[in-house]
Amino acid sequence: MSMMLLRLALLVPVVAASAILVTISGCVDSAASGAMQMETAHEVFPSATDMSKISIDRNVQESGRAGNPVVSEIRDSSGLLGYWVESEIVSRSGPFRIHILLDEHFVVRRAAVISYPWPRGREIGRRSFVSQFEGKGPKDAIELDNDIDAVTGATISCDAMTRAVREVVKLLAE
Repeated sequence: MSMMLLRLALLVPVVAASAILVTISGCVDSAASGAMQMETAHEVFPSATDMSKISIDRNVQESGRAGNPVVSEIRDSSGLLGYWVESEIVSRSGPFRIHILLDEHFVVRRAAVISYPWPRGREIGRRSFVSQFEGKGPKDAIELDNDIDAVTGATISCDAMTRAVREVVKLLAE
């Protein structure tokens, strides 16, 4: 009994320390995420100096649609350059996160898969797939098998991402 109490007494500080580390790393991850966003924005918009979130009233839970997109405006000293959109997509394997950079005319300049935690369908993150969205805007269909080719092994996730990109472009254009 005393051995069990000793183990418990040793376990409590370890659990508490772990909780503190998780909290701290969450704050650091958030700051690092903002820095990474700005770095990516600079790759697409070299003169970018600022990113600020804007409010978009949207809550979509349907599979393959962008759910609760977080939209930020990208600006430089002369004004609006474009938009950064980050969203979670639900596919058959489960949810995954993407980001899309669009210019001020709502044309996709870059799309990427931020996190895809599932072993099946991981091919969706390939540059050969996500680069197909570049140059697509409100007047384009943005449809799988029409102007976007799926990646073998990730066809369902490719379809979900294609629908999400199409929806984000239309959402911003409206």
